[in-house]
Order: sequence, then structure tokens, then C-alpha cells
Amino acid sequence: MSNDPKLQNMIDQMRNKGSLPAISQNVRDITNITHNSDTCATDLATVILRDCGLTSNILATANSIIYSPRYPLKTVSYAVAYLGFEKTHSIALGLSIFKQTMQTVKAQQLANLYVSSYFSGLFAMSLAKKTKYKNPEEIFIAGLLYRLPWLALANTFPEEFKEMEIMIIEDNIPNNEACRKVFGVRYDDIFKALINIYNLPDKIVEVLCNDVGLKNPLVSLVRDSCHISNMIFGTNLGGKESMKKMEIRIKKDLEIDEFEISDFIRDACEKDVNISRFFHLGKDDVDMMVKALEWGKGNPAQIAGKIGLVDPLNEVEELDDPDVLIGQFLTDMMIACRKDPEINKILMLAQEILFRCLIGTEVFTAFFDKEKTRMTGKFYAGNDSTVKAWDFKVKMEQMDSPIVESIKNMNTVLWNDTETTLRLSQLGKILRFKFAVFSPIIVFDKVVGMYFVGKTSDTPFLEKEIAWFEQIVMLVGQAFENSQKQR
Repeated sequence: MSNDPKLQNMIDQMRNKGSLPAISQNVRDITNITHNSDTCATDLATVILRDCGLTSNILATANSIIYSPRYPLKTVSYAVAYLGFEKTHSIALGLSIFKQTMQTVKAQQLANLYVSSYFSGLFAMSLAKKTKYKNPEEIFIAGLLYRLPWLALANTFPEEFKEMEIMIIEDNIPNNEACRKVFGVRYDDIFKALINIYNLPDKIVEVLCNDVGLKNPLVSLVRDSCHISNMIFGTNLGGKESMKKMEIRIKKDLEIDEFEISDFIRDACEKDVNISRFFHLGKDDVDMMVKALEWGKGNPAQIAGKIGLVDPLNEVEELDDPDVLIGQFLTDMMIACRKDPEINKILMLAQEILFRCLIGTEVFTAFFDKEKTRMTGKFYAGNDSTVKAWDFKVKMEQMDSPIVESIKNMNTVLWNDTETTLRLSQLGKILRFKFAVFSPIIVFDKVVGMYFVGKTSDTPFLEKEIAWFEQIVMLVGQAFENSQKQR
């Protein structure tokens, strides 16, 4: 953060007026995954699963035409495996930050700014794909957040922002100069202060904070994407002549031979299922905006007439009913156990099935240490962001523990808090379980680990939930056996 008191005062006002909310735990955790070399796909899936909206949006994105999976992806675990850790992480981080900033919008007229930001990200990712960039999802975030300071200023200082906007649009004054005249600080300095707050990955920061776009093709790519979006949603007038100039610039910037803006917009929107889900725009609506853009005598988004302040990332599609999901999940699990020797994928899948089908639970997968004196958690899926998998610890010497008894007897135990204590030390103080079901993972008649599912609510487990739980634990044991047979 700069030592400039004017800049610090502006950031403080953004926070105080709610235009720059405290970073949510999900955003913080997803960001930390970037900078922690010890994290894995399971850690990322666990954070995503805590947010039903993010889960729904990740699955919708993974199943979109952009990625075209052969079969529908029903679980975050499969989405991570299909897209890869980096792509899933980038999409999750971008959507989470965008959702958080969108919640601060205070006026209907600012809606187009937010929608424009999403389209900037979409167009940036689509252009990145044309250049064969290996991780276009990073560029999606850069495009999505490119106007973050613009949005924060418009929310916090609406009158001053209008004055700055007139200077930029009507008088053609550069952003930095206009911002300095109105606010006393450079636009780029506000940008860098905000980017530092969100602790974004280095590659994204490099693209966002590069002052000389022509030296970095990715900066030019993001700039061009934002320009196209602005032609649709507000400040840059369209028309055949303007579009032709833009096409020439993009072909030069990206070193490509063919590029036509109208077809590019239609194709990018068709391939992103979220255009329909988030903004309720169908193919005909997009086509109408493109025709209005070509006409060049009005705001294409307003002519289409369907863009509004819909807070789309909070519109959560109802996730499938557990009774429906479990059949598909168990089928996937059985197929995976037979064909896939990679045991970590099976463990991830089992973890997610339990968490999504046994509603309101905290799920731990634990394994013995080398000396087999302690059972320690390896994976965790639950609702408490302060809990880590390894918080689950059970010493085998605790013979009065029902968990140890379950391991010794190789059986499933259904427990409630009127019985003996679970002896989970520190974890028991954080999560005050009222009901739990746990069972050892048995491989060739030997216990190698266990599954523990607990509830802190007053809702006991149903018989069908216990049956699902036992079936999943049994399948995991079979997967271990199949994996060892294939070695």
C-alpha cells in the first residue's frame, strides 16, 4: 500500500461505505491455495463445496460448450479432475471475487458496469484461447477485474465519478490524469492498492498492473476485450467504422489473420452457459445486441432491454435432491472403483458424495500413521472454514473411545451425544457434534483408515443416509484392493 494519505483515505472510505467489503473467507482460502505449494485438488474442492452458489456455477461452467465434457459432470471432484487444478482454481477465484464486489452495487444505473466486467472477462478468455494461451482462465480473471477500481469509485463517490467519466469520455483525457484532477491520486495507484488487497496470483497482477500494454500481448488482449465490452454496454460507441478499426487493432495485437467482432461476440456468448444463467440473455438477445452494435446509434445493451441488476452470482440453481443424486453418484463411484487405479480421485469423490448427500454434515477421511498408533484426518469437507483435516486425531490407546472401538471391531457405529465422549480433543471443542456415524476402511481384512461424518444440529441420521454411508465406505475399501491388485 502506498504511503499517500489521499490514497489511503480513499481506500478507507470505500471500506466504510461498503464498496470494498472485507474479503470473504472463501476468497481468502481460494487465494491462499495459490500461494501454498502443499495444497491439492481436494483442498480446492473443499472450499468450493462450502458455497452452494459457487458449486453450482463451477459445475455449470465445466459442463458448458467451452469445455464440452463427453458426459455431464455432476461433482466438483470430477470438474477439478476434468478441467485441472489451475483452471478450476482460476474460475473459482474470479467468480468469488466478482460475486463479492457485485454485492456492493448501490444503484440500478451501475448494473451495466458489473455486467460489462463479466463480458470483459469472457471476451478476454475467448481471445486468449485464439492465441493458444495455456491458461486462458487467468486472463478471464484479469478481464473480469480490469474495471474493479472503476466500479469501486462509482459506488463510493458517484458525483465525483461522473465528473471523471465526462473528462475521460467527452474530453478524451487519460484515466490517470482525469482521476488525479478529481481525486488527487492516479487511477493506476488506486488500481494497484485494490489488487494488493485481494492478493491475486502474480501472473494476474502482472497483466493488470502493466502500464505499457504494448509491451505485453496479454495486457493488450485484456484491454481489447474491455473495449469490445464497452462498445456493448456503455462508453465506447459502436458502428461499422469503429468495429473495423477495432478488428484491425486486435489482429495486430494478437498476430492473427482473421477476426470479425460480430461473429466473435456471438460465438463467445454461445459457448458460455453463464450468459444465459447469470444474465438471462438468450441467443436472440445477443444477436439483437450485435445488430445494435453494428448500427452504432444507441447502447446495444439497453436496446436489447433485458440487462438489469440481477445479482446473478447469488442466484443459485437448486442442487439436485440427495435422493436423486445418490443413484448417479453411487454408479459413478462403482465405475471409478473398477476402472480408475488413482485412489486419491476415489477418495475425493467419496468425500463429496457424503458431504452433498448427507446434508448438514462435517466429513473427515482419516488414516493411520506409520506406527498405527494414531488415526489422523487427511481430507475434510464441511462448513467451518477454521477446521482443517488434520484436526481430526484419535489415539488408538484411548480404549474408551467409541471411534477406537469401531476400528477394533471393524464395524459401523451410530453415535449421539448422550453416549460416551468421542475423545476428539481440540476438534470436539470446535465442532460440538450431536450425532455421528463412523466406520473403518477395510482392505484385505485390515483397517487402513476410516470415515467419520458428524452433525452439529439436532437432526439425527436417517436410515437411508446410514445405508448410503456404509455403501460408500465399502466401495472405497474395494477401490484400495483393486488399486493394489493392479500394481
